[in-house]
Amino acid sequence: MKFISIAVKDFKELVRDRRGLFFILLFPIFFMMIFGFAFGGMGENNTPHNIAVVNLDQGTLNSTGSNVNYGNNLTAELQDQNYPQNNDVKLFNVTTTTDSNAKDLLRTRTVDAELVIPANFSDSVQSLINNTIQSSTGQTSSANASANKITSTLTISGDTSYLGFGVAQGTLVGFLSQYQQGIVTAITGAQPVQYINTSVQSVAGTTSFTEFDFLAPGMMVFAILLLATTVAAILTREVESGTLLRLKISKMRSFDLLFGGLIPWSLVAGAQVVILLIVAIILGLKWQGSVYSILLAIVIGIIAGIASISLAMIIASFAKNDRQAANLGTLIVVPTAFITGSFFPLPAEYVTLLGHTFQIYDILPWTHTLTALRSVLVYGSGWNVVSSDVIISAILALILFVIGVFLFSKTRLGAEN
Repeated sequence: MKFISIAVKDFKELVRDRRGLFFILLFPIFFMMIFGFAFGGMGENNTPHNIAVVNLDQGTLNSTGSNVNYGNNLTAELQDQNYPQNNDVKLFNVTTTTDSNAKDLLRTRTVDAELVIPANFSDSVQSLINNTIQSSTGQTSSANASANKITSTLTISGDTSYLGFGVAQGTLVGFLSQYQQGIVTAITGAQPVQYINTSVQSVAGTTSFTEFDFLAPGMMVFAILLLATTVAAILTREVESGTLLRLKISKMRSFDLLFGGLIPWSLVAGAQVVILLIVAIILGLKWQGSVYSILLAIVIGIIAGIASISLAMIIASFAKNDRQAANLGTLIVVPTAFITGSFFPLPAEYVTLLGHTFQIYDILPWTHTLTALRSVLVYGSGWNVVSSDVIISAILALILFVIGVFLFSKTRLGAEN
């Protein structure tokens, strides 16, 4: 099999080029150290707090016999609330969703906090209104008011170690208190009895994590993405030096050539995951995994490496020389790293296609790589949790590889026939 010969050749060249290999491994470590020392805490000032609202409210009948759902009303109030000092900025970015999806959004820090509105929320609000009216008109005794008092508890959940959650939950508690007081004062101007309570909970799998814990897997994805720049420059250099011409004369097929080159660089991607994990642990990463987690992370890294090398083929197809390939690679890789959320979470951007809703970032294999690496290394998740992201990442990487082989064969190898 000729692709094995290509793999051996590229591996020997990789080992011989010690300066290039040193740069590939050192540059991501340098980035990891910078972010590890620089990130002490992050806060938001005059920007919306991202919250997920799970409305379980069943509604109730008001005093006129009409159906009302105060859970919907509360959600609308959250969506319409602006900063007092800046009426052009919303206080909350509200995502209405299910409890299980909200927990996933919390773990990936797509949202700062989750608010669960209980099933009896409307009953408690209506009880508050009824008893407030009766008390103000003297139609009921304090004993009857206590008997008719229905209370509910709104649950605020999130990562208690995350500064964004601390700020968001404090803002939510204040808002909910004002919401209850607004109901009472709108009727009588009196101070409200506590019918609506709040409870703050920590989401399993998030306690004690820091910004750097969340950021470290992003640095790994960024390092793997950087392979595209290096490999694109190498492929272009081999065209210029005539190496590809000599290989084509030996009747080497395009697939053998490109698949053979894929093997050593994919192993480099896996090695980067291990090396950066060690550096991150030294810098304070609260790793939640085991040896099995490392093996799973290596597999995830290799798949991402295949995607990066496929991207390198596409870049090399349009670059005239190695310098142009390196510049073009940087121009593509750095924005891609930001789009995948390697450095910080991006706002949700959903599109609907054929009745299915998904985020636009999901078309990139590295987005799923990042989600899988965070789940495995930060939260200690196993294959059952990350399997869908790994499979999707592999499919997208395969699509990129097919496109890369086609374009490189068409523009580079085909010209040598």
